[in-house]
Formats: sequence, structure tokens, C-alpha cells
Amino acid sequence: MPLTPRFGSLFCKPALVALLVLSTSSSAQAARPPRADPLPSAAHLDGADDAFLAARDAFRSGDLARAALLSQRVTSLDSRYPLAAYLDYWALTRQIRDYGDALTGAAPDDAIRRFIARNAGSVVADLARRDWLLALGKRGEWTTFEAEMPKFVLNDDAQVTCFQLTARAIRQIRGVSIGADASTGDADPGAETTSVDELLRMSRLAIAQPKDYASDVGACATLARVLVAEKRVTSQDIWSWIRLASDANNANAARRYALLLTDGERGGDAVRFNRQLDAVLDKPAAWFAGGGGGEGGDGARWKRELALVAYTRVVRADPTVGIAGLPRPPSDFLTTAEMACLYAQLAAAAAKKQMPDANEWSKKSLAAEGLSEDVLGWQVRGALRAEDWKLVEALIEKMPPEMRRAQASEGTWAYWLGRAYKAQKKSDAATAQFRPVADQFGFYGQLSTEELGQKITLPTRAQPASEAEIAAAKVLPGFQRALYFYRLDQRREGNLEWNFALRGMSDRELLAAAEYASRIQLLDRAVNTADRTRNEHDFAFRFLMPYKPQMQEKATATGLELEWVYGLIRQESRFVQVARSTVGASGLMQLMPATARYVAKKIGLDSYRPDGVNDLDTNLTLGTSYMRMVLDDLDNLPVLATAAYNAGPGRPRAWRATLTKPVEGAIFAETIPFNETRDYVKKVMSNATYYAVLISGTPQSLKARMGYIAQRGFTASELP
Repeated sequence: MPLTPRFGSLFCKPALVALLVLSTSSSAQAARPPRADPLPSAAHLDGADDAFLAARDAFRSGDLARAALLSQRVTSLDSRYPLAAYLDYWALTRQIRDYGDALTGAAPDDAIRRFIARNAGSVVADLARRDWLLALGKRGEWTTFEAEMPKFVLNDDAQVTCFQLTARAIRQIRGVSIGADASTGDADPGAETTSVDELLRMSRLAIAQPKDYASDVGACATLARVLVAEKRVTSQDIWSWIRLASDANNANAARRYALLLTDGERGGDAVRFNRQLDAVLDKPAAWFAGGGGGEGGDGARWKRELALVAYTRVVRADPTVGIAGLPRPPSDFLTTAEMACLYAQLAAAAAKKQMPDANEWSKKSLAAEGLSEDVLGWQVRGALRAEDWKLVEALIEKMPPEMRRAQASEGTWAYWLGRAYKAQKKSDAATAQFRPVADQFGFYGQLSTEELGQKITLPTRAQPASEAEIAAAKVLPGFQRALYFYRLDQRREGNLEWNFALRGMSDRELLAAAEYASRIQLLDRAVNTADRTRNEHDFAFRFLMPYKPQMQEKATATGLELEWVYGLIRQESRFVQVARSTVGASGLMQLMPATARYVAKKIGLDSYRPDGVNDLDTNLTLGTSYMRMVLDDLDNLPVLATAAYNAGPGRPRAWRATLTKPVEGAIFAETIPFNETRDYVKKVMSNATYYAVLISGTPQSLKARMGYIAQRGFTASELP
């Protein structure tokens, strides 16, 4: 099969229209029209690009001989190929991983150091260092690990973090001198300022992440084994982690956590224990029917713990069984503390199903400890639906401090704790909760601002970036590599390069980079880059308004608020016209194929063809028409319509039908059972509020926009 040309037909490729079509980026930019700075010239040979992509695929499939031949072809066709370092990285990382997995053989340390030095300051060098750190951790080579760890810029890998904590534990708790490698620098300086108590706290948090613990790298399991050996972990800790893994439906992690228990803690028979654990995780009701659960008493703790996991899995699957409907009466053999944990699980599951019994069960669970964030969060949401502010307060105050601080979860629990205080006339305590949340630009930041008696406005606009500042951004090597990846339709790699180049930038530099991205129509990068500023802000970039004439036309034709349409598109696609989701949604408004066909038929768009879904006019026509349909279908309530756009109209109808009284739109949004839809609704409505400020030039109210949602009996919708 001939290789497909890439750059020769660059300006004809519909997949790259988003990079090339020029439009007004924002109302603020209308006063200073954007210059159409071209992308760097497409001077590289098509054959080199094709060979590069083929080499990448060969490395991924493990065909190293073919990968080597293709890599040579790239450099023979273009000796200065801008992405050549990736070819070297892919070859090197295979050596690094083999070294880490084999636990024998010569260390490729010198080759890695040469590669990093040759590509200093680039993301590919940092990726190589990450792979090196993982290999060093697997092999227990802590001297080199601690010397290299401070240089890891991304520092975003949970397995590397667990190895870092392991090295610190070996040195600070076990008292083993790791030392430093004089050829690479000093050991991690951060370790010297971390107390043993703080180290243990950080370690427990890292271990208590089932997804990370189940990783084949095994870094977090290594950390756990060190702490167990040093008697810094109790069986109670281990059982709480097993329950967390069960909550997350991560059976692999639960089994790995169980390996930390001693033989005595597993009843003296590891084979029997493992068989019972498998049964509990797989078919808990059948486990009870087969005699599982045992009797109470200290000598049967492992049976009680397995029973608690089994009960939890039963009630999470169907909370309507309550306590009375469980296979065996749990109070016969669970302790009071274990019963409290079971009530918490039952309450959370019931709240997620929007059952009215949830809060009574929550009140019986207040002594429970070691609960997951998911369980605690859903208990609070159940209390919010009933506006039981005393219970809201009690449940949030049970949360770990890191969960309820103002910066956690965009201020979710700090805000609702403030609301609970305010409802109970604790004005000073409420204000203390709202103030730090109000400093943030998001859903709860906006609501907190209103609780402090102010409406939503924009921060003072920063001085626009100068041409010199923009020129400095334009020539950054990371940006140039990003653009090259975008030309190759490799958006993930391009985003990684772009974002890595942003590290350590000042606000001025970020604003210049956002301006540059806007000029070359990398609209999603413009938005995300502007979002990073800390003190100087330009909301004309954070909330771009491209394609404004077309958008206004469609909004007017369908009777929609322009700010709502913009708010939804910003969340759906960040204005990437050719965006395509993993489930097949396409274009600016992320239309599913079936929805696009349905809407086209309904509005009589006879010219619609599936391959035209990314056409700007077609996508906007179909998307705004569907927004109008769901808005009409849901009593002209934007909160419900926004949820419908993401999850389909049947679900918000069902959620609404369970209400017992009208609730604030914010409470309705926070209690949406689907994590994705809940986050989506909050972000779209927050976006729309900021867009309303930009469009109208006047302060706005998110609370008014959210409104109130009243109960209405469920009826099916014909809309997809």
C-alpha cells in the first residue's frame, strides 16, 4: 500500500480546518483584529513524515527491526527532521523498560544521560527520565533514583511518586543511608523537609488509590510492603484499603491489598481465604447462601471483614434491599463500628439512586471511619437533596481536611459547608468558607461570590501582549514541535508538547502564548493557556467567541441565548471544529451520528450527509436545533436541557421525577448521579454566565440562571 502524502495536501485536508480557518476570536479582539500569522512552512518531505508515523507504529507493536529501518529512512530523507528525538526516545525507552523488568544486565544510565543532555528542556527528555525512574524503582537503585527525581519536571506519574515515597521511607523510617550519586547531583532535597508523620500521611494516601495500586509496575505495592515491614501499617489500614478497592469495583487491587495481611490475619489458611475473597468480590449474595459470614468475636475478624465487603457489594448493587432484606442479619456478627460503615455504604448507594431513605441511614453512619471520597460525597448529596443542613454539616466535617479545603474539587465541599453554616445562622463561619472559594473562577467560585453579596463580573483585563512577547512565544521549540504534530493529526502528542512548553511561564508569557494560539487558530490551546494565569487575566481568551456571525445567526433562528450555546461548545470541543470523541461524537457541538440524523430529518435538512457533520454551518444548525428541542422537551429549564444534551433527555426526566419538593438548580446539578454529566452541567452553566458578562457587559447571576427545579412525574421522551 503506498504511503499517504501528508504535507503535500495539507491545505486541502478537512481534518486540519480548525488550524487554518480564520475567524474573530472574541468580542474583545474585534478592536484589535488578529493577524493571520501562518504556521511554519511545510518544508519537510512527505516521505519522512510517513516513515516517522510508520516507525512509531512499529515501536508500539514491538517490531524493533522494522522500527530501526524506518527511523533510518526518516533521517536519510531529512537530516533535521523536527521530531527525530522521538525516534531515539522510542528506541531508548525499550531498553530502559527491559532493564527495569529483567532486574539483571547492564544499566543504560550513560545512554539515558546523553539522551537527556542532548534534548535538555524538552518533554521527550522528561519522558525518558520518567521511564528511567520507574526502572530504577523496580530495581531498588535508590541512590540514582533520589538524585534524578528532583529533575523530573512533569512529576505526574503515580508510580514514580510511590517509588519516591519508598526511597524516603527506607531512609527516614528504616534508617538506611541511601546516599547520593556524585555524578548526578544531590539526593531529593524535598525528602529532608518531610517529617516522618507527613511521610506516612502521604504514603497512606498514595497506597489508598486502587487504580494505582493495581498497576503492573507495582510501585505502590512496594511502598506498602516497606511500611508493613516497619510496622507502620495496621490490619485495620489494610482492610480499609480492601474496602476502598471493592467500592471502586477493582477486584485486582482488593486481592493485592489482601496480600499485605499476615497468615494469622487471614485465618491461618491463605488458600481458603483467597477462595472466600474471590467469592465475596464475584457473587456476594451466593457467598452468604453458602454459609459465608461466620460468627462474631475477635477470633473471626477476617470473616467479619469479608462479610462487611459482601454486604457492601450487595447494597451498592441494590440499596432497595435495605438492612432487613440482606441475606443474613448483619447485626448478629458485625461490630458497632462495622455496622456504621455498612450504613454509610447503604446511604451512599441510596443517595445515588435518589431514594428518600438515604439520610436516615446516613445518620446511623456518623461513627464510620475509613470511608472513600465517593461514599462521603454521595452521603452529602443525599442530605443536600433534602436540604437537611445539619446533616450536611455533620457529614462534610467528617471528610478529611484535604477533601473539604477550598481548592479541592473546585471548592465543592467548602461551598456546601458554608451553605450549611449559613442556613444555621453561623454567619462568620459561612463567610470564612465562601471567601477562599470565591477567589476561583468556576461554578462554586461564582456561587460563593454571590453568597458574599456580589454578582459575577470579570477580573480587570490584563494589558494585551506586545508583539515582542508574541514573537518570543512563536519561536519556542516546544510550540514548533506541537504544531508539527498537529500537522500530522497527532493531537495528543501536540498537546503534550504545547503544555510542557507552558511550564514555569509567567502570566505575561501565558497571555502571549494564548494570543499566538488564537492567531493561528489553535483555539483550544488559546483557551487552556489563558486558563493558567494566576494574577493577570484576559477572559477574552479564556472564553473565546469564534465564528460569532454564524453562532449569532443560529442562536437567533432557534431562540437560544448565545451565551448558553457558547458555554456548551466551550465544554464540548473547546472550539476544535474536527473534534471527535471516543464514542463517535463529532464537530464543534459533538453530535452523535444517530442524533444528527434524527435532527436533520426533523428540521427537513434534506442535504445532510454523515460525512458533512463537521461542516461548520451544518454542525451549528443541527446542534442548536437539538438544544432547542431538549429545552422545549424539559420545560425551558437550561439546567435540565444541558444535562439532556450530555446524557439524553430521559435521564434528567427520571432524576426530576424523584424530587419531593422544588430544589435549587445548583443542588439538582450537584446530585446528578452521573459523574460526567454532573461535571458537564456545572461547567456549561458556569461558562454561560461568564459569556453573558462578556456579551452584555453587565454583572450576572449564576444562581438566577440555575433557577429552581420542581418535581414532575416521569414520561418518556421521543428525543434521542
